[in-house]
Amino acid sequence: MPVDYRWITTLDEHSGRALLELYDDALTSGTYLGYPEPIEPSERVSIVHRLNDALGEKRILLFGIYSGERLVGTAILTPNKLPNCKHIAEISKGAIHSELRASGILPGALLHVAERAKLEGYDMLTLDVRAGTEPHSIWSRLGFKEYGILHDYARVDGESFSGAYMYQYTDELIERLEALTRGASEASSRRLSSRKATMMPEEVFKVALREELMARVTMTHPIIKEVLSGEPNWELLRFMTLQGYQLTKHFLSYIEILYHHCPRGVHKRRLLYNMFEEETGRFSSTDNHVTLMQNFIRAIGIDEPTRDAAQPLPSTKRLIDYRMDLVRNRYTFHMGAAAVMIGSEGQNLETAAGDARHDLLPRVYGLTADDLSFFSVHQKEDVGHVKEGISLVAAVCQNARMQQEALEAVRTTCDLFYGMYEGISAHWHASADRHNTVSAA
Repeated sequence: MPVDYRWITTLDEHSGRALLELYDDALTSGTYLGYPEPIEPSERVSIVHRLNDALGEKRILLFGIYSGERLVGTAILTPNKLPNCKHIAEISKGAIHSELRASGILPGALLHVAERAKLEGYDMLTLDVRAGTEPHSIWSRLGFKEYGILHDYARVDGESFSGAYMYQYTDELIERLEALTRGASEASSRRLSSRKATMMPEEVFKVALREELMARVTMTHPIIKEVLSGEPNWELLRFMTLQGYQLTKHFLSYIEILYHHCPRGVHKRRLLYNMFEEETGRFSSTDNHVTLMQNFIRAIGIDEPTRDAAQPLPSTKRLIDYRMDLVRNRYTFHMGAAAVMIGSEGQNLETAAGDARHDLLPRVYGLTADDLSFFSVHQKEDVGHVKEGISLVAAVCQNARMQQEALEAVRTTCDLFYGMYEGISAHWHASADRHNTVSAA
């Protein structure tokens, strides 16, 4: 849908009302702007007055997305006025009308904001968002990294919510958004073509699924290179492992639910074999797969209370929840199978410079083959699991739309794995920076 962008310099009665209507739509459809839902009548006039005052004093820049003359999106850019922080600006009150959130206009609009920020000399952009929400997930996917979590960030109807504080360098955001907008244009063309064309032949679709998986290799992430090369970093290895354990604990549940929704036949039986192996380790002559992971955790010096007390970072939880939401809904079975059996099980097939994790870990950390059974078993077993996942998904996708949705599920799952490592990296290095600051003091 065609839109244009404007920087609003003042709010008259008409534009002020349009902005408040956009806020109300956002508040009633899942976006969190810090106001009650909807905004109280007594607050409406004062909100417009405060914005006009800030615009007049040049304390903010107010961005608008328009479809014709209709305001369909907005954001506020607020420069930091501290003398040493004038390179930073904050993005706040971002909203797109609920009717247009799936239209793909966000990357182009945000690119316009980032380019204006760069023009004004703001080299870093920050924002804060209620943790664990869809907006939080969106900002993470757009490359914003967390630099802190504030508990009791917001209180709504007596319930307390945490908030995530995030940042990204403007140049990085521009580069990312330029790639996204190019990709969105190409994806739009593919979607239009898929509506007109017949669905891909099954064998062609299988190739497309595997190519989607192999195009997004997460072992290239710098935090993985950091833990697997050079000198041993035991604390980083332990921290990463405890996040990986959060995924392991949920995996059998994904397979169980997929089995429940799977149509009867050969694929349902193969899911049953997969469950049996996860639960018993019988086919690999090892043990329950969670137990294998717990053995590795013990081998690297983590005791059971520490293991059991560990919680997923927000980026880890997004990956857990994304897959669980897909597998629980029988109408998205094809996407859940693609996310779990291809996008997830395919992670264990990755290598770095030709070596798998269980080959690299002994060199750096001196671990034994028994310690690393979890990784070696999965590297072997998941070859078959991914092949079966591709076969299952190809069989259940009955039209071009379902094929595209399955490909998107593989793509998103891989991106969320990379995002998990981004979250681990950000948390780890922020903790290291705090430790160094305290030590220096």
